[in-house]
Amino acid sequence: MSDSLYSVDNQVHSFCSHDGRASINDQCARAVEIGLNEIGFTEHKDFDPFDPEVDYFDYDEYRAQIERARQLYGDVLDIRAGIEIDYQIWFEDKIASYLASHPFDFVLGSVHYIHRKMLMTDDYNRGRTRQIAYKDYFSAVKDSVKTGLFDVLAHLEYANRRGIAAWGPYDPAEFEDDLLGLFETTAQTPMALEINTAGLHQGLGITYPHPHTVRLFARAGGKRISIGSDSHHPDQLGHAYDYAANIAQDNGFSKVCTWHERALKEVPISS
Repeated sequence: MSDSLYSVDNQVHSFCSHDGRASINDQCARAVEIGLNEIGFTEHKDFDPFDPEVDYFDYDEYRAQIERARQLYGDVLDIRAGIEIDYQIWFEDKIASYLASHPFDFVLGSVHYIHRKMLMTDDYNRGRTRQIAYKDYFSAVKDSVKTGLFDVLAHLEYANRRGIAAWGPYDPAEFEDDLLGLFETTAQTPMALEINTAGLHQGLGITYPHPHTVRLFARAGGKRISIGSDSHHPDQLGHAYDYAANIAQDNGFSKVCTWHERALKEVPISS
């Protein structure tokens, strides 16, 4: 981790997520070891009653573990209690109700499914062309932005995780009109665009979103950037943070966002 960067990983998972592979304390210990200034836990929460993991997340236990971690590491690390909400338009009202009664420091909005079909799987792609498969995804993301429920537009172009294998190489320029329309909507909100480095440690060789897409975000008037590794294991924590920070700076973003009790703070990326 570069000494010249304010290092905040705003997408981290633990055993409080169904697919987490470390405890909150494990992740915090690693954060201190690699020199992170701040860590934002963003456990998965879904609302599809047919999802076998729909009731996995335990809010009260999560908050208790966060408080214990703050007692252990709070003097050397800022620890935020966030959540990653899987958005589908048909349960939007359930998301709103849940967030109204469960306080978090910040909320990621992500799209993994559309009408209960996982993005870019055979089931999702059936009946869709390549163009429609991506356009429907961008439309769903735009719907999530319009809700006003989220602080972060999380891992945009996550569809590439399976989409590249299904449809071949992805070029954001092909979907420029869709992306600019999405970003014009985002720019009217306080939301930040996440630069998520998971695609790098998943072997795709690109961030979510692509650096060119971050350039389109800036062109459309986007103002805020968040950075996250999507770490599910301590080995992934802070992955390629400097690379993500450089993408932000190359496109005119000099600050990275953090949140406390849904209040936004922007911190200079370089000290």
